[in-house]
Amino acid sequence: MIWKTVLLVILGLLILSVIAATLYARSLDRVHKNVMKSRVALERALADRAQAALRVARSGVLDVASSIVLADLATEAIEAAAYPIVDDGLDAIDIGDEGRALTGRAGEAPDRLSLESELSRALRHSVDQLDSAPPELEGLERARIAVQMTRRFHNNHVAQARRVRRNAFVRLLHLHGRAPEPQMVNLDDRLDRE
Repeated sequence: MIWKTVLLVILGLLILSVIAATLYARSLDRVHKNVMKSRVALERALADRAQAALRVARSGVLDVASSIVLADLATEAIEAAAYPIVDDGLDAIDIGDEGRALTGRAGEAPDRLSLESELSRALRHSVDQLDSAPPELEGLERARIAVQMTRRFHNNHVAQARRVRRNAFVRLLHLHGRAPEPQMVNLDDRLDRE
């Protein structure tokens, strides 16, 4: 009789463990997908900001020196967009929901975080110093705000994924598999008014 009770308790614990493992695995999968989707959104926002900065640099609203510096940095950012923003291995994973992968090129990758931060500083020292806001700057302003928001969302998703991955049960059962640990994107994206 006692062995039946022990067997039932062990069976119950096993069932609870399987249910918990399934729930944690689904949660981990969901947060990894969120990280990857937010990374794609951040990459798009950065590309849009660089394009908008290049349009403003060519529009004639800035002085010649600021236009040249801004155009050079925006062009560098556009060219570097083919490389991943951070080197955490997520760029090699296909995200089936949107049908787009974060693709990178082979070869020496530029430091995208530094490039994007330099572009932000150049925008603060040129565009944000204008006395009036010409209509040409509206698209750039929206793109800059989009970069800030998507970066914050991305970093929140990364923090959530790290929190789930740190769970003892997840580590014990190695539920994250071979998925790389996502990294935060820390770049200077401040606007002058902040």
